[in-house]
Amino acid sequence: MMKIKFFAVLGTLVLAASCTPTKVIVPLEEGHWQIGVTQGRPQINDGFLPVLGAYAAKGVSATKTNYGGIQFSSLFLGALQLEGGSVAALLPQEGFRPGISYSFGAQSFLSTRDYAFRFYPEAGANAYFENGPHILNASVNTWLDPTWFLTDFGRGQLLAPSVSAGYRLRFKWFEAQLEYKILNPTRELQIPQNYIPSTSGLGGRGMYWGIAINF
Repeated sequence: MMKIKFFAVLGTLVLAASCTPTKVIVPLEEGHWQIGVTQGRPQINDGFLPVLGAYAAKGVSATKTNYGGIQFSSLFLGALQLEGGSVAALLPQEGFRPGISYSFGAQSFLSTRDYAFRFYPEAGANAYFENGPHILNASVNTWLDPTWFLTDFGRGQLLAPSVSAGYRLRFKWFEAQLEYKILNPTRELQIPQNYIPSTSGLGGRGMYWGIAINF
């Protein structure tokens, strides 16, 4: 019974987790750290689902940053959600050509009631323009659900993509992040007893932001 309850709320967890800021767009300098908190607000019914998380990232080379994080909101829904991965530079910004970075990692969910477990590999790419402390970005990301066929009502899918656009201010030790994200734009979203406002009839949407310190 507990496993059924766990997987019944998994759709809400995935929606909540998807609406968190893209942690790092431009890789940090080697040896530098960034620690931040994030809040997402995906739309559900006539209001919003507040999503709170935290993360830490470290520049492990001139072109690569590793990160790890936790979603506190998932704990309120009965699951421990941890994430980790890397962001790497692919092409530097040059004139009107944006810089390109890519990311890869995974999300994991562990039920705090009966220890049911789910694991989602993910990958993404970012295009960005950086001018002094200002960064503009457009990003795409997708989760891979290896157990999509276990979803109730035949509503599972192998890939869970999202697209987003945002702005961040990275000034000395401080960074502020703002992003608008469209979730699963390839399908209708369904969470039992809840209505998710769509984007042109498909997916969901949400605003989210974060603040971080760099050292």
